[in-house]
Amino acid sequence: MMRPAPAPVHAAPPVRAARRRFCALALALLLPAPAQAQAQAAAEYAAKAAFIYNIALFSTFPNPDAPLVRLCVLGRDPFGKLLASLEGKALGQAKMTIAYPGSGGDALRQCQIVFVSASESTGVALLAQSAPQEGVLTVSDAKGAARLGIMVELGVEDKRIAFEYNAEAARAAHITLSSKVLRLARAVH
Repeated sequence: MMRPAPAPVHAAPPVRAARRRFCALALALLLPAPAQAQAQAAAEYAAKAAFIYNIALFSTFPNPDAPLVRLCVLGRDPFGKLLASLEGKALGQAKMTIAYPGSGGDALRQCQIVFVSASESTGVALLAQSAPQEGVLTVSDAKGAARLGIMVELGVEDKRIAFEYNAEAARAAHITLSSKVLRLARAVH
């Protein structure tokens, strides 16, 4: 008596395809959508740009009669086109202008405010040491920057911009920040 040959044992193609679709969907739901992440980063840096402008507005610089206050971005620019909205804005009698110097030395010679990008985190301490002699307000969003001598360290806390302030570094640079703004600092070093 002849028995029929057993059917080959392997998963049916529709089951594999369904499993792959389920895994892809589960992974997509767990990971933030690139567009959503980009929108959140843009909103964060728009708020940081506005915060930097307000810090400048409520600061007194060593040369208060200068016609321009130059904000320089040192390193990889996380703001994109967001800083363009600050170009030409009034700061008392002065106007704000934006520049992108090639080095920390250039930034300290050319600028009144230097935003030190996180891409420059290895040079933060050296720049922070040199900034007071030049009378430059330093700002960064690199973690721990205020403890290294950067004057204003920006961060995000409860979806709001928060900052730490290094008063000693600002005093050494002859920069004064309004007490109204200082009350908002989460830490003063």
